[in-house]
Amino acid sequence: MSVTVGRATEEEITEIYELAGVNREEATGIPFENHKEEMIKAYEHSKKFGAYFLAARIEGQLAGWVQVDKSTDWISGKEIGWINDVYVKKSFRCKGLASSLLRQAVEELKEMNYDEVRLNVYSSNEQAIKLYEKMGFRDLNKFMKLDL
Repeated sequence: MSVTVGRATEEEITEIYELAGVNREEATGIPFENHKEEMIKAYEHSKKFGAYFLAARIEGQLAGWVQVDKSTDWISGKEIGWINDVYVKKSFRCKGLASSLLRQAVEELKEMNYDEVRLNVYSSNEQAIKLYEKMGFRDLNKFMKLDL
C-alpha cells in the first residue's frame, strides 16, 4: 500500500466538497440536513484566510484529508496554527492515514513558525480523542451545555 500526503488538487477539493457534511455528521453523531452547506461555507471562509487541504492518497485515490488553517487565541490574541476537519473515508480507515495527515499538518504549521497547534473535537468522538492524545494534544478547555 503506497500512501502519499500532499496538497489537495482541484479534483480532490471537488471530491472533498462533494463529501462535505458526511464528516460532520460522523464526528457529531447529529443528523442535520444542512451539514454539507455549512461545511462548504466553513471551508470557503477559511480559504479566504489562507487555509488549504492536505490529501492522503492510496494508489492515487483520495483516501482522506485535513484542512490546515490558522486562528487567534481569544484570550491572548496570539495567532496559532489550527487543524480543521480531519477525515478518512470509511474504506481506508485503520491504516494510519489520520496520523499521517496530522503529522504532515503539524509539520507544515511548524514550518510556518507557529509554536502552537489546536483543534476542536466533540467529546463523544472517543476514537478521535484517543488519536489526538496519542499525538500529544491535550485538553485546553471544555465547552459545556445545558439542555432546556
